[in-house]
Amino acid sequence: MDTPEYPGFCPQKHLGGTAGCSVWSGIWQEGTPAILKAHSPGRGWQQEKDALDRVQQLDLPPSVVTPMILDSRSSPPALILTPVTGINMAHHSFSMADWSQAQRLAARFLKRWQSQPFEDNDPLPLDQALLQRLENWISKGSDCLSKSEIAVARGRLGDGSLFRGHSRVPCHIDFQPRNWLWNGQQLGVIDFEHARPDHPAFDWVRLELGLWQKMPELRDEFIEEWGGLPDWASREVIDAVIGIHAIGSIVWGHAHNDREFVFEGRRVLDE
Repeated sequence: MDTPEYPGFCPQKHLGGTAGCSVWSGIWQEGTPAILKAHSPGRGWQQEKDALDRVQQLDLPPSVVTPMILDSRSSPPALILTPVTGINMAHHSFSMADWSQAQRLAARFLKRWQSQPFEDNDPLPLDQALLQRLENWISKGSDCLSKSEIAVARGRLGDGSLFRGHSRVPCHIDFQPRNWLWNGQQLGVIDFEHARPDHPAFDWVRLELGLWQKMPELRDEFIEEWGGLPDWASREVIDAVIGIHAIGSIVWGHAHNDREFVFEGRRVLDE
């Protein structure tokens, strides 16, 4: 792993990353602890920068925190961020009381994030856009998708009319415990590189397939904190979004030789 170079930043520890970025802790100018997030070329850097700029304008609960941008550069793309304290909730054990408190804060954050002022300039309505998205994934996955997998996903989405009249909202897109940091009192929400306008169910899908399957009572608490089940959140809509997500996971995982993604997509379609 090559040590990144960023003027004014002294890297100390590689914290990991994904296919699209690498994350380091270190020291910023004048001894300030900081995080360097070095992005691969593409839209991730711009999406994360825009999202973190917007989140600072929101009236978030005092018990929810996100990184703040200390500095940025576009070439090569990178962000210097304030650290967020806490333990990654996907990689450690927590009491049910901790999960309950964190889950309620997650609901409060997500509702506020999705309801921020937003103008959807996409000319393609969601009922057509999601049909197109599924077919694009199917086209890309012609060498790895079975006929039955394609049929299941298409059957869940139907003609797209489930989404007629639904609106895009700002989405995190990877909203799940691996992007939550918990310190016993505050919930830190991180990793906004996938943030974009989309159907709001795409911020519920990973919870539906992960945390809420293991602890279904947390789903009830999330919805209670939300103020009730959103109008768009019918079982049919959730299942259709899960179908798109599953096909995308299989195709992406196959293209990037990531067996975990392929397995997860196939597990979901089999349920």
